[in-house]
Amino acid sequence: MEKAISVARAGGDNKEIPVGAVVVGNNKIIGEGYNSQKAENDPSAHAEVVALRKAAQFKSNFRLDGCDLYVTVKPCKMCREAIKRARIEKVFFASPKAREATHTTQYLRLKEYSDESVELIRSFFKKRR
Repeated sequence: MEKAISVARAGGDNKEIPVGAVVVGNNKIIGEGYNSQKAENDPSAHAEVVALRKAAQFKSNFRLDGCDLYVTVKPCKMCREAIKRARIEKVFFASPKAREATHTTQYLRLKEYSDESVELIRSFFKKRR
């Protein structure tokens, strides 16, 4: 999760909403990304999707069986569907609002990272006002 937070900071430094995601397979980071909708002019360029794309390229396979995803906020509906289709085993997130997952993928909140994750987003929007 620390790497996901670091990636989120990089996104914030690039004027994107600071959300970071990291895909881990065999205890190794195989994909990472931050929100990049503005930079890529792509409404689907959420951190999770960017990380999944990179992991799929790394594996040369869109099926990421046995991989886990770490993300600084709970994934949106679009990202949850991409996660499901990629066959991610577990999703760890740090956002303060958690609810039951609607898919077979397990969503597990890492509360110890919540404050830092929330503060990244709050300070980002505070600077913009």
